[in-house]
Amino acid sequence: MRVRESATFMHASAEKYRQQCEERLNEMRASILRATPIAMCVWFAAAATGAHAAAADFPTPLPADTIPKVETLPAKYPTTWSFLNYAGDRIELRNVGSDSREVKGQLQARDSATLLVPDKRPELYVADTVWSRGSRGTRTDFITIYDTQTLNPIGEIVLPGTKRALITAMEGLITFTDDQRMALVFDFTPASSVTVVDLVKRQVLGEVEIPGCSLVYPSGTRGFSTLCSSGTMLTVRLDANGAVAGRSESKAFNPLDTDPLFTASTLVGGVRYFPSLHGRIQPIDMRGDEVKILPDWRLLAAADEAGQWRPSGWQIVASDEQKLLYVLMQQNAHEGTHKDPATEVWVYNTVTKTRVKRLRLARPGSSISLTHGVEQLLLVQAGERLDVYEPGGSLVRSMDLPGLHTRMQIEPIR
Repeated sequence: MRVRESATFMHASAEKYRQQCEERLNEMRASILRATPIAMCVWFAAAATGAHAAAADFPTPLPADTIPKVETLPAKYPTTWSFLNYAGDRIELRNVGSDSREVKGQLQARDSATLLVPDKRPELYVADTVWSRGSRGTRTDFITIYDTQTLNPIGEIVLPGTKRALITAMEGLITFTDDQRMALVFDFTPASSVTVVDLVKRQVLGEVEIPGCSLVYPSGTRGFSTLCSSGTMLTVRLDANGAVAGRSESKAFNPLDTDPLFTASTLVGGVRYFPSLHGRIQPIDMRGDEVKILPDWRLLAAADEAGQWRPSGWQIVASDEQKLLYVLMQQNAHEGTHKDPATEVWVYNTVTKTRVKRLRLARPGSSISLTHGVEQLLLVQAGERLDVYEPGGSLVRSMDLPGLHTRMQIEPIR
């Protein structure tokens, strides 16, 4: 009897508790419903006030962007634009003469991609390499042809033999000859040779062996020259079909054991200037079918020698239309520092063979170039930044180079 009474009591208590909970929930629902209109009115009022303030601050708002939106580049690029080769990551086209909207486009680039920028045709040429399994598998070397205005690929030339030299972007890996009709691609397996390509017909013409020599520099009407391990320069003349029409080799002039030349050079009036490790300049006249090794001259005075000044960096030399030579220089240089960033740029008159200016860099730089045209700018890659100077040496802007993990090749627009 007591158990039954206890159960009845517990049941009644539970029912009463349930009813109280239900009443409480109903009260909460009613409270929320009563509060909602007020909260919504406050929110809408705040939003309307903000919209009115925004409309007052910006009476002519920008129109909504069309997505996707593809821009077209001008048929002729301004001379304040420049290609920046990130050496395996991408090739970027930038307006180095502006502080905003400087990136104009990008070209695909993979393993040691190299770039040719012609002024004869509305095309760009990128020599590149891919593997079927990413970093392994079947290898394919090729030249991709891009339209200059859309940057869309419009053609491709496959290079045979998987021989293209895979070296980080630098001068001498690919060049024009025969008034930009042909391209010359340096091969290294480690046997060295040159693949000759007809860019107009989009076909490979042949291969020229250059044993013991490296890199290619255009020379003569239709040919190229290359630096050799004997300290000489080999020159090859080609016929209209890209076959060898003649060869000649210079006397030894490059002292590889004591003061070798950098492979980086610059062209002034048909004469190519190569700096040496210890501070010489070696001019070579490349205009004829037979190149002429001209007398070298010193970059350094006695005081510079005492301070152990030497050329250093990656793309270490540039020139302008006034026949001035710009060279990256570092102090306290010694064996093994020839690729270190430089702290100054020294400017030389190639006619008088004298230094006319010294420019102190805001931060050490590895690659250097100059834009062409009236608004000339000095471009210096300084780590993960591109520093832009006016010719007098004042820093006018510094641009971020996101993702750059190596040295850069700078290709200014002519």
